[in-house]
Amino acid sequence: MSKLDDVSAIKALDSQDQFGMVASLSSQLMEAYEAAVAVELEDFGEVSGIAVAGMGGSAIGSDVIAAAYDDQLGSPMVTVRGYQLPRWISSRSLVFAVSYSGNTEETLSCVEEALDRSCRVICVSTGGKLGDIAAREGLPYVEVPTSLQPRAAMGWLSVPIAACLESLGLLESVEEDVREAGVVIDQLAELYGPANPAERNPAKQLASALENRIPIIYGSELTAVAAYRWKCQINENSKALAFTHEFPELNHNEVVGWERPAERMKDFQLVYLRDAQNHPQNNKRMDITADLLADYIGDIREYAATGQSRLARLLSSAYLGDFVSLYLAVLYGIDPSPVERIEDLKRRLA
Repeated sequence: MSKLDDVSAIKALDSQDQFGMVASLSSQLMEAYEAAVAVELEDFGEVSGIAVAGMGGSAIGSDVIAAAYDDQLGSPMVTVRGYQLPRWISSRSLVFAVSYSGNTEETLSCVEEALDRSCRVICVSTGGKLGDIAAREGLPYVEVPTSLQPRAAMGWLSVPIAACLESLGLLESVEEDVREAGVVIDQLAELYGPANPAERNPAKQLASALENRIPIIYGSELTAVAAYRWKCQINENSKALAFTHEFPELNHNEVVGWERPAERMKDFQLVYLRDAQNHPQNNKRMDITADLLADYIGDIREYAATGQSRLARLLSSAYLGDFVSLYLAVLYGIDPSPVERIEDLKRRLA
């Protein structure tokens, strides 16, 4: 039996049921949507810029929504990973504060700054200090369940942003997109899950190919966000290095770097995240780049996004990486849940 097909051994290693959390994404999506649309929002009037303050697993949801709906949004939407809001965020701007724990210091700093600037603020969290601020200031608040790891709460940390924007009349068809994404993710959960043997499971197969190698994940447009999600999941779940870049930018720099040190090229595994609806030139660039690099890095593993809506395609592309990172942890014989170095860093900062 393949190590990745030993379901009982996987469960024994996975102390906080990360596999179960990842498998719950489909249900998370609709539950998060319903919770967010139930929040009463005043008519904010004209919105001049949208900022989402968040870090780590609480920030990637903003990237997802910004990428999925950039063809609809009438004003800029930025993810703020830091202590300060951009200077152009003003009293006419909308600020989302997203922190799973509610205690992320960078996000709390941005919230206080947003309040000082009289911004419209919406909070998404399980509680903590952010929940206290929301209660004190009477801010709209989407309450997130406490039963998840932040990095496994993708549905809860992304969909409420889009749902609130829909409630404010800034987006359309979010509910339809969320329902379709849920169907797509539900199908993929069965394909990628531990019960599906390695011979029929793309996630297990790729994890085996990545063992003792450094993953480099390339995407373009929507899948560039998915590629970054892969990198972060491999970092946290697999406790391993991974790197990412995106087309077309990488064709202006990184493509030249795939030569030296020549003896180390075998240590890397390049993964392409494809989307058939990319700009044709980006798909062409991916083909040409694969040909140019063939003599240096060998095979390139390629995976296509599925679904019709931009949200479904992006989430489907990211979802494979969630499972790959967990199976890679299994191959390394480690529990995917603890992130001791992050916790140690927080203690030192306190």
